[in-house]
Amino acid sequence: MDTDLERNYAADVILLCEHGSLQGRDAVRKSGEDLKAQLPDGRFEYVVKYVTGEYAYVQWTADSTTNRVEDGADSFVIRNGRIVMQSIFYRLKPRT
Repeated sequence: MDTDLERNYAADVILLCEHGSLQGRDAVRKSGEDLKAQLPDGRFEYVVKYVTGEYAYVQWTADSTTNRVEDGADSFVIRNGRIVMQSIFYRLKPRT
C-alpha cells in the first residue's frame, strides 16, 4: 500500500468521507485499512467508471464473508499525475 500511496497520491491529498475532511496519505492509508477490516476477503466490482480531464468517478460493489457493499462511490481530482482529492462513500450491510 505504501508504494501505491507514494506513486498515486499527493502528500497533502484531501480525503472527504464519513469522518470529515482529512488530509495526507496517512488518512488514505487508514481509510484503506478500515475498508480491508470491514471486507476482509472483499471481492470488488466497479460498475461505473468516468474520467473527464482531471476528474474521475467510480461506483462499486463489494462482497465478503462478513459484510457487503451495494452502493459504493469514489470521486477523484488528479493533478500532475497524483490524486489531490478523493471522496469516499459506501454503506456496509452485514452478511446474514
